[in-house]
Amino acid sequence: MMQQTILYLLKSKFTDPVHGNEVFFCPQCSPIEGLLAMFPDVRQSLDVRYVDFVRPRGDMAGFVGDSQGCPQIVLPDGDDEYSEGLSEPGLGTVRRIDDHMKVQQYLIARFGLPKSHP
Repeated sequence: MMQQTILYLLKSKFTDPVHGNEVFFCPQCSPIEGLLAMFPDVRQSLDVRYVDFVRPRGDMAGFVGDSQGCPQIVLPDGDDEYSEGLSEPGLGTVRRIDDHMKVQQYLIARFGLPKSHP
């Protein structure tokens, strides 16, 4: 039985201990958030999980080990027809996509979204 694809995003406001008390947002996650806002049916089709900046990032480590960059797609049962060539191995049978441009490319292909203008 195929488990739902997981999309990990950093919470919209976070502090980085290296940078004191400054509040940040993730510049790689924000375009994905925009895509989800423009196409709400995509959000409904994914298991979207928001994680803290500080590692370990929730249950993500159990799927991807130390490769906890965001945004990240986790395919619990391995590749699907849209992720081949974009994904890398996770732990066990999991495949993952952790490059923000590849995450966007995957979402566009999987959900039949319009292409990004060059």
